[in-house]
Amino acid sequence: MVDFNSALPDANDLLAGSSVPSLSFKDSKVGDSFTGIITDLRTVQVRNYEDPTKLEFWDDGKPKLQIEVTLATDYADGSDPEDDGSRRVFLFGQKLRAAQDEMRKKGIKKLERGSKFTITLAGTKPSTNKRYNDVKLYTIDLEPSASNPAVDALLSMGATPVSGDTIEKLTDKQLKVAETLQSNGFTSAEIAENLGVSVAAVDAVLTF
Repeated sequence: MVDFNSALPDANDLLAGSSVPSLSFKDSKVGDSFTGIITDLRTVQVRNYEDPTKLEFWDDGKPKLQIEVTLATDYADGSDPEDDGSRRVFLFGQKLRAAQDEMRKKGIKKLERGSKFTITLAGTKPSTNKRYNDVKLYTIDLEPSASNPAVDALLSMGATPVSGDTIEKLTDKQLKVAETLQSNGFTSAEIAENLGVSVAAVDAVLTF
């Protein structure tokens, strides 16, 4: 979990690259949105917009920080067998304020793994620098996990479907999301809750 006021980056986070692609609103229209389940959170330093090899600092020498949110989504590129649907969103500037506003509105103290995260292109405004395009404005919606993962995990242990019950089959997209969540340490109960399916359906396709 990440506390906006106290999270600090690990030195290796700033040096390591990432193969996880970022969500892009490049060709999106106002009202378009992306949704996923948070699988990882970390704090990293902002990179220069024009030269990504350079890191950004405030005037007092302190590093500019941003929250990197990794999501399990169903936006995988079907032509890429290695694309599991994981996508990144960086919270800085207006995006960070949008997340903070949403957290204050709903009384959410911290971002947590397992929460549903939706980011929407809400509008645009002219840039103060005429060299750049209009500034995109975003809203963020958060839906924290309502259950207790530890309790769910205990309840699911040894559970078997009642005779005659039919176990629903996961779609290909659901299976990819389930595999991504599993690789990030989610239990079968947590995965089932995030997908809106039964624990038995998850256990039928994944090995824990």
